[in-house]
Amino acid sequence: MRKLLSVVAAASMLALSGCGASEDQSAGNASPLESITVEPNSDELEPPAVSFDTPLETSESGARIVVEGDGEAVTENQNVNVSLAAFDTETGEIIGDTFDQDPRPLPTTPELKETLPVVYEILVGAKVGSYIAVAQEPAAQPPAEGSSSAPAAPENATEILVLKITGVEDIPQKLSDDEVAQLEEDGALPSAEFDEAGKPAITIPEGQEPPQGVAVQVLEEGDGAEVTSESTVTVKYSGVRWDDGEVFDSSYDRGETFDADLAGGVIQGWTMGLAGEKVGSKVLVTIPGELAYGTTEEEAQGRPAGTLVFVVEIVEAK
Repeated sequence: MRKLLSVVAAASMLALSGCGASEDQSAGNASPLESITVEPNSDELEPPAVSFDTPLETSESGARIVVEGDGEAVTENQNVNVSLAAFDTETGEIIGDTFDQDPRPLPTTPELKETLPVVYEILVGAKVGSYIAVAQEPAAQPPAEGSSSAPAAPENATEILVLKITGVEDIPQKLSDDEVAQLEEDGALPSAEFDEAGKPAITIPEGQEPPQGVAVQVLEEGDGAEVTSESTVTVKYSGVRWDDGEVFDSSYDRGETFDADLAGGVIQGWTMGLAGEKVGSKVLVTIPGELAYGTTEEEAQGRPAGTLVFVVEIVEAK
C-alpha cells in the first residue's frame, strides 16, 4: 500500500494507442486474483467487504476489475480519483484504507505507465464506480551484506489492494499561443520586471482566476538551441504562488543556477512549459497545481500548493 500511496500522493504527473483493460477486464498476471469478491458498502466512507481464498499467492503484478461501474470511462491524461483498501494475502484481513479521506488522484500519464504499468493499463478504459483488485510484484530481496550473490527472487506479495474509482478529471494541457495572447489582452496573466541586478519581480493580476492550462509568455526570446522534453537545462528561476504572489523559491536570490532534467526530474508543468523554447530565452510560465505539486496542501505535502508562476531564464541545454 505504501508504494501505491506514494505514487498517488506524488502524483502529482505520452499518449498510448490501444492501451487499457483487456476484454476480460484484467491486466498483468490476474489469475491469482480470480477468487476475490467485493461487496460495496452502503456507507461511502467505509471500505467494501472483500473476500478471497487464503493464502493468496502471487509474486507478479496483476489487476482485475471485480465490480464494474456505470460511470464514464477513464481515458489517457486524466486524474483518476480513487479510494484504497489494503488486505493481508495470508489472512484476508484489512490492513488499512483511505475511504474516510478525500479520494486521491492517480494520473493516467506516462509517469504512471512507467512506475506502475499494470495499474495504468487497468485504469484506462475502466468506468467510474468500478472496484479494482491490484497485486504488486514484491521487490527482490537484496543479498546479504558482503555477498556477491544476485538479489533473491521476489517473495509472495504480502498484500493486495482494492481501488474504487470515484471520479475523473481532465489534466490541464499547454495553452496555445493564441489562447495566451487572448489572456494577456484580457489582463488575466502575470507580468514580470527585472531590476538592475537582473532579478525578476512577478506580479499576479488582481481579481483574476488562474488559467486552466500551462501558459507560457516569452519575455525575451533567445537565439540558442531549442529545448526538448528530454533536455537537461541549466536555468535561473524564481517562483511564486498565484494565491499570494509570495516568492517560495528563487535561484536568483541564491546567486546560482539549477540543472533541471525535463525527462522526469522536475514537475510536469516545467517540462510542458520549457520544451520548444530556445536557450537564452526568458519565459514566464504559469502552471496549474495538477501539473505542479498538487491543488491542496495535503497533496503538496509541505511544498507550495495550487497554481504556481515561474520566471525561467534558460542558460544552457544538453
